[in-house]
Amino acid sequence: MLLCCAAFLAEAAPIQIDIYSVNDLHGRLRAAENAPGAARLAAALNLLTAANPKGTLIVGGGDMLSGSIDADSFDGLNAVEAMNIMRFAANCAGNHAFDYNFPAIVRQAKAADFPLLAANITDANGNIPAPFAPYAVVKRNGIKTGIIGVLDEQAFKKVKPDHVAGLKLTSPAEAANKYAAQLRRNGVQVVVLLAHIGGQMENGMLTGAIVPVLDNLKGIDAVASGDSHTVFACSYKGIPAVQAGEYGRQIGHIKLFYDADAGKITQAEANVYETGALTQERDSKAAAFLQPYFERVDAVYSKVLAYNTQYLANEKYGESPLADYFMDLINSELQTDITLYNGGAIRSNLPAGNVTLRELKQIFPFNNTLYVLRLRGSDILKALEHGLGSKEIARVRFAGLTVTADLTAPEGERLISAQLADGSILNHERYYSAAVNDFLLSGGDGYTSVKGAEIIRESGKDLDVLSTALKKAWQINFDYNNKRLILK
Repeated sequence: MLLCCAAFLAEAAPIQIDIYSVNDLHGRLRAAENAPGAARLAAALNLLTAANPKGTLIVGGGDMLSGSIDADSFDGLNAVEAMNIMRFAANCAGNHAFDYNFPAIVRQAKAADFPLLAANITDANGNIPAPFAPYAVVKRNGIKTGIIGVLDEQAFKKVKPDHVAGLKLTSPAEAANKYAAQLRRNGVQVVVLLAHIGGQMENGMLTGAIVPVLDNLKGIDAVASGDSHTVFACSYKGIPAVQAGEYGRQIGHIKLFYDADAGKITQAEANVYETGALTQERDSKAAAFLQPYFERVDAVYSKVLAYNTQYLANEKYGESPLADYFMDLINSELQTDITLYNGGAIRSNLPAGNVTLRELKQIFPFNNTLYVLRLRGSDILKALEHGLGSKEIARVRFAGLTVTADLTAPEGERLISAQLADGSILNHERYYSAAVNDFLLSGGDGYTSVKGAEIIRESGKDLDVLSTALKKAWQINFDYNNKRLILK
């Protein structure tokens, strides 16, 4: 009789975990032309979370703080609090974390309600130094979820050396696999990797530095990436992977369905949403918190420096009329033969209208020091070869030269000719005066031919030099017909 009355248990439905990711926010806390602002981003995340409040995980793909006047004026601490308001569960360290010095990074980590993850940063003894952690563990819908963070193994090439002294980067895939195995042994059921490692879709295929990492992962259920400011959502060898653009304009989404009986993910989906399409509302708590910071910044940076007659765009890997104009301005102000600048140091567009110190700081946010160097022609050509056509770094910016190049050729074969403003050909053996920033001087972004060059003089902060030059010029009239890069 008891056998006839045996209860039949219904098969449990898969448990849904929603992972929402934001990467490369770069302190864009204020609504502007190229950013929705933190208050709208918070409202969008609130809306998404409401669909699965107990099963939602909000994570950062790195480079969330540095890069705007609104955040950098307060060492990124207000951006950290904005992320607290948005209920981030974890953030991956990115290369721009080290725009701040180490004491500032420690203060940011202490202020955060979430851990700063960097499983492949070690000190001289092979240990992960505080305030970094290799992983975090949280529960969502009753599922124990591990989050690991890694950076590109080449990330420190983009950082001022003194800011990472004593630190090194190990293989991101090896670090991810090591801690994924450790988490699994400790009963973690789902493992998510935050990877500040770039990638992009080309002809429907994922390419870039993220690919060899994905090829070597073991025990990872999902990957949210950052660094290249690109948008993709795909499945790579069964692993859902996303990158959500830049500045909070997009939100990545990986939806996982976990079968508790089988003990594994049975279904996964990857998407990227436009923040502005999700909502036009602003989160009142975030808005109220940030408004006093905006007012303090505006009180200092609202002075008009010049008037811009037309919109000037800045395409990180392509043409930048904005960069061309400002490189000319530096070259003229410092009276140098040429100017060289890493494209990644130039971060914004410039609308038509009044140009304030705030707009200028938004374009040049990294407080770089300018130097005038004595630089051999052959080393200038090597820098141009390196910075033109690379998919790994932003395009080099320069003034004082007209360059003809084939950007489809490999490095070492891209340059066809380089002509100075007086019409002469750049001489390999001759020395020229060259304006560069301290990042290039330290060999950042792999500009080894500039590293350690003879310094003629230090010329002050880029913002000060450009502010002075803009006041003198007063009106910006960029000549689109004056091409400095001719492509073959």
